[in-house]
Amino acid sequence: EMTSSLVGSEMCIRDSTRSDACRRHCRAQLCKKVKPMTMPTMQQALKLYEETMRKRCAESSRFELGRSKGERIHAAMVAVAAQMIASRLPDIDGEKAYIMGLFHDFGKLVYNDEMSDKFHGLEGYKYLRKLGYDELARISLTHTFYEQELNLKEYAGYNPSEMRKCKKLLQEVPFDDYDRLIQLCDRLSVGVTLNIKQRIFNIRNNYKIPPLLVKKKYREALKLKKYFDKRCGCDIYKLLGVD
Repeated sequence: EMTSSLVGSEMCIRDSTRSDACRRHCRAQLCKKVKPMTMPTMQQALKLYEETMRKRCAESSRFELGRSKGERIHAAMVAVAAQMIASRLPDIDGEKAYIMGLFHDFGKLVYNDEMSDKFHGLEGYKYLRKLGYDELARISLTHTFYEQELNLKEYAGYNPSEMRKCKKLLQEVPFDDYDRLIQLCDRLSVGVTLNIKQRIFNIRNNYKIPPLLVKKKYREALKLKKYFDKRCGCDIYKLLGVD
């Protein structure tokens, strides 16, 4: 009887040990399957955007009165255009494209660019990385640059230290069609209008870039349009209702 009791106790210990091992194994497998959140939900994104915009306006009446409306319109137009084009692309998620479009210039809301020569793409990248939104951070960085190999001479009007950091980061970030889509939509949106040529004129008049780079950006924007025309199987101007 005592032997039977000992045997029973040993079996219980074995079962308990096996059960603990199984639980540890299951937890390890679950951790592998659950990927970290690199994108906010739509609700989280809209809340973050509005809270950050309000904070930026509270810090600067000049920004609130002179730029906030324009920033909102541009972000919304890029977001809507990206979502509409994504509707024709089975491998591009429309909601994700919308959020990326909304946040592409987010860096302009997280620091006072009237008092600093920091680059908004890099500031947005750093801010969003801290929040764990790595995919949005990447878009903040890549939406300005068509090429991963950044030519520093083309951006000589910007803070050299900021551009060198961008150059290093861009070499580590492979572009995909989300990057290309937001690049295109950013080159489409000027005010409530969607037109590449008008947007390039706007860039020429408002940013510190040389004429040759302006022409290059125009050519690259047309290439992106042609690329997405082909992918969508239609002229995206017609898809977006551009005259």
